[in-house]
Parts: sequence; C-alpha cells; structure tokens
Amino acid sequence: MAAPKVHVVEPASTQALEFVFGTVGFDLKDIRRGSDLVPAIYVSSLPGDLGFIDEVDRKKRLFFSAVLPLVLSANERVLRDRARLTRLRERVLDGAGLQDSEKDWLFRLADRYGVTSAEDIDRSLLDVLNRRVDVVPVSLALAQAAVESGWGSSRFARHGNALFGQRAWSDDHGIVPKERTDDEGHVVRAYDTLMGSVSSYIHNLNTHPSYSDFRRARESMRENGERLDGKRLAGGLLAYAEIGERYVEILRLVIEKNRLTELDDALLRRNLLTASNQTG
Repeated sequence: MAAPKVHVVEPASTQALEFVFGTVGFDLKDIRRGSDLVPAIYVSSLPGDLGFIDEVDRKKRLFFSAVLPLVLSANERVLRDRARLTRLRERVLDGAGLQDSEKDWLFRLADRYGVTSAEDIDRSLLDVLNRRVDVVPVSLALAQAAVESGWGSSRFARHGNALFGQRAWSDDHGIVPKERTDDEGHVVRAYDTLMGSVSSYIHNLNTHPSYSDFRRARESMRENGERLDGKRLAGGLLAYAEIGERYVEILRLVIEKNRLTELDDALLRRNLLTASNQTG
C-alpha cells in the first residue's frame, strides 16, 4: 500500500483553510457519494477562529474535512502492519516456519502494542495481535473527535492539538484541566500536531485494557465478514467517559445525525496535490 503524496498546512484562519480545500476540490458531498477521493491534506493545527463560527453546518464541514484525512492516514499505517501480520499469522497456522527477521518484526510489533510478556511466536501471541492491530472506523473516530474537542473549539484542541481528551500524569506532558481537584494529578495530553493526537487515540483504543470489549467486538465483525460498524463498536467505549452509557448514546447520535457512516469507505487520493501554500 503506497503512501499518498501529502500536503501539510497550518492555516491561520478558517478562511485560509477553506481556500486550501477549495483549491484541491475537497468536497465532503463528493466523498459521501463515493465519486471522489480524499485529498491528503494534513492540517497540523486547527485555525484559532474555528470555535467562533456561528454557522453550524460550516463549522462541522470544516472540522470533519480537517480531521478525515488524518484518520485515514493513521488507519492506513495500521493496515500496513495488519497486512504483514496476517500473512505471517497464516503461515504459522499452516505449520510453516518464520525467518529470524520476521520473528524480530513480530516481537517489535508485540512490544509496540503492549504485549510485552511474549516469549515465543505462537498462536496465542498472534491471536492477540490480530485483535489489536486493526483500524478504528472513520465514523467513530470523527464522532469522538467532535465530542471530545467541542468541534475543535476546546482549550485542549486549540492549545494542545488534543482532539480526544486523552490523559497523561505529568504537567509537563499536557494541559491542566480547570476543573481538576487537588486530589487529581491528570492532565490532558498535548501533541505537536493533530496527527499525533489521532495516532495516539487509535493506539489507545487498540491497547488499553479498558477497551478490550471494543477490540473483541471488532474482531467478531471481521470473523463474520461484516463491515466495521462505528455505531455498534461505540458500545465498547463505556469506560472512555464517566457518563458511560450516555456517552455511547451521544456518539451514536453524532454518527447518525451527521451521516458519518457514509465516510467509512473513504480513501485517500494518491496523486500529488496542488494546494497553495497561502495559509495566512
């Protein structure tokens, strides 16, 4: 799977961001219809005036357009690893041996995905990796980004590129929530770019013990030959927020109301982009 040519932008305003999207013909309507691919425009930080847009539809369109290519790119990187994992797993299950370099790659993959107790390349390890090394549906990722960042207007999104409200435990790694009590030590993790936030979020769902139900439900869909369903998989994220079931209901409502399932099959465009660098 070849990586697409990319164009990284840091727009100074929503108007500048709209200009860039218009230059390359990035229209979510065409993406929803399946008549166009998603330009590989990677927005490094959201424009500061996004939160001040009064037109709800315009604000949502800009937010989804900015985040969609990032989710697709992060998912593609996971899929490249998954494709190699699948080939090696099938060989092991067929009784074939692996080369030392292939075993080393699998051990590194296991370490990256939090399976640190592995001592041998056996079916148990490969099954765990098969469950963890997989994508997050676009619809679910976009819905969580919208909810957790207040459509890109939260203090954490504006100052820390944090779209998903992930926590860290050192003030050096993030932004202190205003409502944090003296007994709490968490911060909202900050990132150099929005891409860092998206990649970290996907890795979090793929590794944290709290989301094992999410991973098992996704694995079941794969085994049954089903499309990954963001609304159904949201049910595995009860632990993501303190409001539990209500949080899942909110995610499903956002997915449905904004027709995000229509973006689940979106693909990145592979040709060189011609977007202008005029982002000021």
